[in-house]
Amino acid sequence: MRRRHVLQILPLAIAGLHLAPVRGQAPGTFPEPGKPIRLVVPFPAGGTSDLRARQVAEHLRQDAGWTVVVDNRPGASGMIGSDLVAKAPADGYALLLGTIGTLAINPAVFPNQPYNVLRDFQPVTQFSRSVSVLLAHKSTGFSTLAQLEAAVRGGSRLACASTGTGTIGHMVGEIYKMRANLDITHVPYKGTAPAVQDFVAGHVPLLYETPSAVWEHLKAGTAVPLAVTSSVRMPQMPSVPTFKELGYADIVFDAWQGVLTTRGVPPVVLEALNREIVKALRSPDVVRSHEEQVNVVVANTPGQFERFIADETRKWASVVKETGVAAG
Repeated sequence: MRRRHVLQILPLAIAGLHLAPVRGQAPGTFPEPGKPIRLVVPFPAGGTSDLRARQVAEHLRQDAGWTVVVDNRPGASGMIGSDLVAKAPADGYALLLGTIGTLAINPAVFPNQPYNVLRDFQPVTQFSRSVSVLLAHKSTGFSTLAQLEAAVRGGSRLACASTGTGTIGHMVGEIYKMRANLDITHVPYKGTAPAVQDFVAGHVPLLYETPSAVWEHLKAGTAVPLAVTSSVRMPQMPSVPTFKELGYADIVFDAWQGVLTTRGVPPVVLEALNREIVKALRSPDVVRSHEEQVNVVVANTPGQFERFIADETRKWASVVKETGVAAG
């Protein structure tokens, strides 16, 4: 009797195994009604990446009906927040706002980081690209790159802030110092918000940032732009020269950011994430806010973004090797 009972239950148990979701498989529709998606920003609240993430999250709420919670996890040059997503279940409910620093530069600066960008993350779409600008606080009296260089060569000891070790601002600063043969102290911060705060307060005289991060301070005259990293002058900042036209031909770089999830998500989930996030990025108000602050919306496919990250990783590995930048 007991044997017959076991035999009757066994087929049901086997059927149940087929019904149970495996890791990386999202049953039914995505996202499940009421289930929140966590968008991890590996920087403090109030910075450019945080504001862009919240703008897109709000569109996903309004237009797609999704619940997206922005989760700021700063620290270790973006590695703390990034690691959370790298090790999350591959179900699409954990997203990462990645940047050129966390995705392309960090692997060379921090070779022992606890994840592999190309192996552990699934790109969803690139948000945008922008330029970096070298800024002087108005108290310095600098209005040109030549004035800055003359001051340093004349004995002035200056410091330049960046949003962290291995960020685009840090790397551009190192390349510029090498090419110009200048001694300027690098001061890394833990994200955009604290770096801009100290710069605006006059605690550090120079800063590398994207224009969008300091737009109000540019308009107010507190931040004085000296040079941009674009190949040609930006129409929103026509009076600001490029490093290239000032004699630094190889200082031509874009800053960029995008959203990724954990490697192994089901194709249907990846397609849904890409479709809705691209739709949000192409909303007129998002495009307008980007363009006003010298950003360009990209909104590409997962495959395009993945190939772009691989290319950027190779490029910045060479730059890091040349400059000798290392974690410290």
